[in-house]
Parts: sequence; structure tokens; C-alpha cells
Amino acid sequence: MDKTKLKTRLLEMTQADYDAARQKFQSLASEARISGGETVERDQQSRAEAAGEMAAAWDEAMHDDEARLNRLTEIDFGPKNAVTDGAAVLVDDRLLVVSVSTQEFDFDGQRAMGISPAAPIYKAMQGLSEGDSFTFNGSDHQIRAIH
Repeated sequence: MDKTKLKTRLLEMTQADYDAARQKFQSLASEARISGGETVERDQQSRAEAAGEMAAAWDEAMHDDEARLNRLTEIDFGPKNAVTDGAAVLVDDRLLVVSVSTQEFDFDGQRAMGISPAAPIYKAMQGLSEGDSFTFNGSDHQIRAIH
């Protein structure tokens, strides 16, 4: 498995999330601005305040995405033989990449998803090796491969 290609894919996805959050933040922040010299009607003031609140939420999302980007650049994606940071773990029929949380995506024809080390499933399989089994949410799972 080409983990350099996998890391690149994770970085691209996370960068796209960051860019979308940044664009939404900037759009909402401009809607929240009211010119100091003009008369403002209640409805306009209310819309500006709502846009400001939404902009603050998108600002937080943007900073979360930025932290995920930084984490991805710091993780060692070298070969692994146990479930740890930077491991790509084939569990049943899905590839779980211990790094940052992502939505499910296709990687070389394989269903894949980034998971955080804080994820409950990671805690259930942390330190296990290829061939080991574990139980998560009442279901048994097998680690078929670790890269």
C-alpha cells in the first residue's frame, strides 16, 4: 500500500474542508458588517447579528480543520505492525486510518475512513496486531492487515 498517496489524499480532503469553511466564514462575516454611517432597520440588524453568530461557528470549524491539517503533517505514516498513530488498519472490509477524522472515501477501490486516536473504535483496537479480533458496539471485528 502506498501510504504516501494515502496521506496525500487525507491532506487534500482536509484542505478542501478548510477551504470551504474559510469561504463560508468570509461570506458570513461580510454579511454581518453594517456600515457605520447608514441608518439600519431592525430586520437588517437582526440578519447581520445572525450572520455574525454563524460566522463565529464557521470560524471555529475553520480552526478545527487547520488543526487537523497540522496533525496530518506531523504524523509518521511509516510502516506499522500494530494499531497506532499513522497505521492504516484493514478491519473487516474497511480501511481505518489512525490520524484525523474524515468522512468515508474511496482509496484504490477500498472503502476508507480517517479516525482520530480519541475515537472509541481506536481505543478498542489500540495496540492490536494483524489477525487479532476485538469487540466494538457489540459486534466482533477482525484486523485483516496493518500498513
